[in-house]
Amino acid sequence: MKKLLYISVLFAGFMVWSSCEKVIDVKLDTAPNQMVIEGNITDQNEAQLIKISQSVPYTNRNVFPAVKGAKVTVTDDIGHLWTFEEREPGSYTSAPFKGISGRTYSLKVNVSSTEYMASSTMPKRVHLDSLSLKVFTFGGNDVKQLQVHYNDPAAEVNQYRWIMKIDNVQTKRVFVGNDRFTNGNNVAELLYYSKDDDNKELLGGDEVQVEMQCIDKAVYNYWFTLSEQTKNGPGGGVTPGNPPSNINHNALGYFSAHTTEKVSYKVK
Repeated sequence: MKKLLYISVLFAGFMVWSSCEKVIDVKLDTAPNQMVIEGNITDQNEAQLIKISQSVPYTNRNVFPAVKGAKVTVTDDIGHLWTFEEREPGSYTSAPFKGISGRTYSLKVNVSSTEYMASSTMPKRVHLDSLSLKVFTFGGNDVKQLQVHYNDPAAEVNQYRWIMKIDNVQTKRVFVGNDRFTNGNNVAELLYYSKDDDNKELLGGDEVQVEMQCIDKAVYNYWFTLSEQTKNGPGGGVTPGNPPSNINHNALGYFSAHTTEKVSYKVK
C-alpha cells in the first residue's frame, strides 16, 4: 500500500512538472552596421577593383547595401598614386595598371569623414604548372577531386589561395594553404570539393577553372580563418566570428595585393 502511494505521488509530481512550460524570450542584440571593403590589386595589366558595402544584421537577408560616394585611392611605396572612380554603386575601379611583386600597396577609403586604411605587399609569383584528377572510391562509388601542381620555392615563405569555378560558377569552399610542410617541394595540392558545399559532385564533362593567388601573410590569415569556419563534418569548423581584417577602424573584409594565374581542365 505504501509502495502504491509512493508511486502515485511520483506520477502526480511528474504530471505537474511536465505541464509547466516556461517561455524564454531570447533577446538578440543588433550590432551597428560595419564597413565592408573587398580590395584587390593584381599583377595583371587591368582595371583594379575595390568594392565597398555595409554589413546588415544576421536576421536580415544577405543583401549588403552599396556604399556610394566614397573617395578611394591606392599608392605604392615608390610614390605612384591611382584614383578609383565609382563605375557602379559600391564598385570603384582604376585605370588599367599592373601590380609589381615586392612592392607594398596602400589603400585609403574616405567615407563620411572616416578614413579607412590598409596595406599589402605583393609576393613573388609562383607558377601554377597544371591540374590533374584524383579519384577516390567510397562504398563502391568513385569520387572525383582536383589537384593543383606547382613547385614551391625554397628561398621564401609562401602563402596561397585558390579559387575554383565549375562551368563558370565559383564554388563556395575556401581553398587556402602555405608552405609550412612543403617548402621547396614539388606540390600536388588537393582541392577537396563535395556536395556539402555546392550540392553538386565533380562530374565528367565539367569545365573547371582554377585561379592560384600568391598572397601575403595578413591576407592568408583572413582566408584561413574563413576556411576553418566553413568546414563541415564531425569535429569540423570553429565558432563563427569575423576573420581578422588588415583594414583599420574595425572594418570587415580585406585588401590584397597578389599575383594571379589561371588554368583550365575538363573532367573526364
